[in-house]
Amino acid sequence: MRPNSAAAKARVLLDHRWNMRILVVEDEKAVAHMIAMVLGGPSAKVATARNGWEALIKIGASLKPFDVVITDHRMPHMTGLELVRQLRVKKFGGKILVLSAYLSDEDIRAYEQLAVDMMMSKPFDFEELQQAMAVLDKKPSVLASA
Repeated sequence: MRPNSAAAKARVLLDHRWNMRILVVEDEKAVAHMIAMVLGGPSAKVATARNGWEALIKIGASLKPFDVVITDHRMPHMTGLELVRQLRVKKFGGKILVLSAYLSDEDIRAYEQLAVDMMMSKPFDFEELQQAMAVLDKKPSVLASA
């Protein structure tokens, strides 16, 4: 098997154990499931929400805070941008990764003003997601450095 094959990349990713509580906010079930499968493991707990409203409910009801929120930009009921605004108002102390197939320049500026930790384009592969999580794992949260 070639080291660059998808199976080899998936195995490397699964061998890495994220020690994080992650909330994936994504309206596409297949994408949410894939992210949860890739990032979940014995020391990483992954929860999912279908939209921003559901995410806020899960964050509010959680006994332990989430370390990372991974959110789609375009979702029904509440966009990722509206969710991030709410998280900042509520002083969410975790890291935020925004996923999108398309962000306008205005959206990018708005996310930058809200100090999201990272923005990532869809579609993405296992390796890109692994690299993003490695960066977020080492990066201090925005509120901690404020």
